[in-house]
Amino acid sequence: MATTTNYGWTTPDDTALVKDGASAIRSLGTSVDTTTKALNPSTTLGDIEYRSSTANTNTRLGIGTTGQVLTVAGGVPAWGTAASGAGLTLVKSQVIGSAVSSVTVTSAFSATYDAYAIFVTGGTGSVNDENMTMQLGSTTTGYYACYIGAVYSTAASTIAANNNASNFTRAGNVITNGTQCSFEIINPFLAKRTYIKNGLYGGDTQYRNWGGYVDNTTSYTAFTLTPVSGTLTGGTIFVYGYALS
Repeated sequence: MATTTNYGWTTPDDTALVKDGASAIRSLGTSVDTTTKALNPSTTLGDIEYRSSTANTNTRLGIGTTGQVLTVAGGVPAWGTAASGAGLTLVKSQVIGSAVSSVTVTSAFSATYDAYAIFVTGGTGSVNDENMTMQLGSTTTGYYACYIGAVYSTAASTIAANNNASNFTRAGNVITNGTQCSFEIINPFLAKRTYIKNGLYGGDTQYRNWGGYVDNTTSYTAFTLTPVSGTLTGGTIFVYGYALS
């Protein structure tokens, strides 16, 4: 009995009897149906077919879950978790209210990130005090920091420090025409010492750079910003998580 070149479907010989035509057509149809199904094993919405190790047969790869990407495992297609890349991800933004004496940002830190960047933009202070404190969680002891800067008008240097203070006393800038601060915080959620670095801000009279740490192993999820005097109105606090790898 003759067969096709690629899939080996049975066809009538040239000498086959006409009376056997119906049987030959059924045999050919069955072969076509079997081969077509082997090439298209899909059963569910979103299935993907790929060439298997068996000749003239495909393998079904079921749909993955939300957020997964197509990758290769063991030489065949597979769904997997997308690799994280380095960069910043917005964790939370919080608008500061009107004439508030302090603002607490909750759910800022978690196990997702070990390092964060925090920015405060816009808004105003009710007085030109120029200082805004930062407190982690409910901790009121063990804050150590150095603040180094210069006075705009005289270029005189300014130095201040926290030595086992109740908060970071100069975390940001509060004046009547703007409120801002920016800094990076490392390990706030881990049960390790929390570090803060590269906080930069400039007020009406001077510019400062600072860094420090909190001397404990507390796991924090929140922080509070408080003007040394007066109140805050408007502006937004942005918390970004660092994807380090």
